[in-house]
Amino acid sequence: MKLTKPAIVTGIVLGVLFLLGAWFVANYNSLVSASNAVDNSWAKVETQYQRRLDLIDNVLQSVKGSQGQEQAVFGKIADARSQYNNASTTEEKAAAASSIETNVAVIPRLQEAYPELKSNEQVTALVNELKTTENGIAEKRDFYNDTVTNYNNNITKFPKSIFAGMYGYEKAKLFKAEVSASKAPKVNFNE
Repeated sequence: MKLTKPAIVTGIVLGVLFLLGAWFVANYNSLVSASNAVDNSWAKVETQYQRRLDLIDNVLQSVKGSQGQEQAVFGKIADARSQYNNASTTEEKAAAASSIETNVAVIPRLQEAYPELKSNEQVTALVNELKTTENGIAEKRDFYNDTVTNYNNNITKFPKSIFAGMYGYEKAKLFKAEVSASKAPKVNFNE
């Protein structure tokens, strides 16, 4: 069976259309995967934030009767926790989480200044869990930033930038520490 010239041209056109379609689908699907990876990695950050909030609540309950400086610190943590729970955007949640971190960093110093807190095994165990959770948060944020960087590279490099523009994919924001995070928190036990 001999192929005619129109059949060959039709076959070539169909082959090219198939390759273009496969290329289009592959680019679109990789953008969807990258976007979902960003959402997934942020969910892992939020899981760690939630763990920290739960631990903070346990610490707060454990030292409920304390006085002075520690109440002020735990009050600030409780306020930041409320801000986090009421936040609706990633940026608002990150800002509230940074406020929590600043005040959580003071807790070990409070234990040193107040032996009754340090001798409380429950408080000590919870503070140690908070430290571990803080390390987990840092790891998840790093992973989130890596994922966001990969996603942003995907949507800004040609030819995926064409598809990203067509389907409304926008750059995701990296997690950045607040400017105040570079300064150590001040602890004044004489207040």
